[in-house]
Amino acid sequence: MTARAALAIVWVGGLTAGCRGSAAPPAPLSTAIPAASPGSLGFDSTGLAGVIGYLRAEADSGAFPGAVLAVGRHGRLAVLAPVGVYAVSDRRPVQAGTIYDLASLTKVVGLTSACMLLVDEGKLALDAPVQHYLPEFTGPMKDRVTIRHLLTHSAGLVADLPLYDSTRTRAAALQAVDTTTLLAPPGTTYRYSDLSAIVLMQVVERLAGEPLDRFLARRVFGPLGMPATRFLPPPEWRDRIAPTENDTVSDGRFLGSRLRIGRYSTTFFSTTAGSLAFSRFAADSGWPTLQLSR
Repeated sequence: MTARAALAIVWVGGLTAGCRGSAAPPAPLSTAIPAASPGSLGFDSTGLAGVIGYLRAEADSGAFPGAVLAVGRHGRLAVLAPVGVYAVSDRRPVQAGTIYDLASLTKVVGLTSACMLLVDEGKLALDAPVQHYLPEFTGPMKDRVTIRHLLTHSAGLVADLPLYDSTRTRAAALQAVDTTTLLAPPGTTYRYSDLSAIVLMQVVERLAGEPLDRFLARRVFGPLGMPATRFLPPPEWRDRIAPTENDTVSDGRFLGSRLRIGRYSTTFFSTTAGSLAFSRFAADSGWPTLQLSR
């Protein structure tokens, strides 16, 4: 079984949540992917049952409130198994259509896809200086930072900044990120950095001529059939969203995990169906005739 032939996805929930946003169509409750017996797809039914049992036992023990396990192959679904509950304080059973904060998968599914599209269109060059696209990205050695450095977390940027604590607007947050001093010369060290993604987001928006969320909705989520994948979920989705963390420090300015600085959302939310749609596309096993780029 290869990465292109099979997929397995687990979303794990947390403790407390909230959300807000503009009007949106209802998030789908099902995956819309045809089911098949595990054996017909080359899976060991006993082994998969053991995985489900393990996840259920861990949820029951309090390791995490709940999760959704999906396993598929060749565009068909062998297992779709919700386990546990929404939260410690919300004992509703998790469902296949439960919505989760995708956290840093935003970088992979969203931001990286956006960069690939722009590279494919000749608008973005991986080895071009970031300052070519974003002159606001200033400071010592910043002229040597390339798009590739940002994508590979080798720009020398710090891992994170307490933007929710030190800034009150999106503009102020972006200025803080763009003027942060590098910790190391570009290309010399690896340090996983949320700031790299925030800088890349600005580059994408500059080249696309529209906000990242709109670009992704139009160029990625829409074509791939991912209607429940978006930033800032609307109020009508609130009851479907599983919490990710217990917010005790932000004085209400978190609207759920990693929803920071008022209406500025740094990560997007999705269902298992959304993640399956992207995985099928990436594995080239679900829609052989659909492509986002050349």
